[in-house]
Amino acid sequence: MFATAFNVAVLSSAVMSIVGDKPHNRTLHYIFKPFTMLLLIGYIVWAGLPNNTFALAMFVGLLFSLMGDVFLMLPKDRFIEGLASFLVAHIAYIVAFYQLFDWQLTWWWALSLIGFAAVFYRLLLPNLGALKLPVIVYISVIITMVWMAGELFWQGSSYLSAALFIGAVVFACSDSVLAWNKFKKPFRGAQWAILLTYFGAQWLLSQAILLS
Repeated sequence: MFATAFNVAVLSSAVMSIVGDKPHNRTLHYIFKPFTMLLLIGYIVWAGLPNNTFALAMFVGLLFSLMGDVFLMLPKDRFIEGLASFLVAHIAYIVAFYQLFDWQLTWWWALSLIGFAAVFYRLLLPNLGALKLPVIVYISVIITMVWMAGELFWQGSSYLSAALFIGAVVFACSDSVLAWNKFKKPFRGAQWAILLTYFGAQWLLSQAILLS
């Protein structure tokens, strides 16, 4: 019953964050974007954070994601700080995945991700300006995270590996939409796509902590 109430609270908070993301009045967004992540973090603390490296690294990823959320929603442009925070979050997730990794390599999966990353970066490149290097580093890190999550799923599917795999892929989708909207071509409904996939990914990753 409590878990159901918690999930409803997370979904409601996420929707309020998106609905409140309006240029003329972003009060709801300022409140509910970080509050959604605080709910996920608070629930893990309440349920009992497992005492293992995987869970601790995943928890660090959530904390830095919260920091990135705050930077990206501030009225003054803090995109670089937000990018750096999420970069650390993704590295923390990679450290967590490494605890379960057996160095299996699925070539078609790795090559598919490298190909996607190369094409996507090439499409963004003309609009990146001084952010060329930071963006390529960020893309490399998140693609590594997605690759490792996929390998964990291929090496032995379970609720844990499925949550990590789907969460990582959806997170990459959120980041891709954000980058396209910011650097290539803004489009209507972008914030819904960005935030729903983002919160969905973080929910899945937080559930993985409790499954460990």
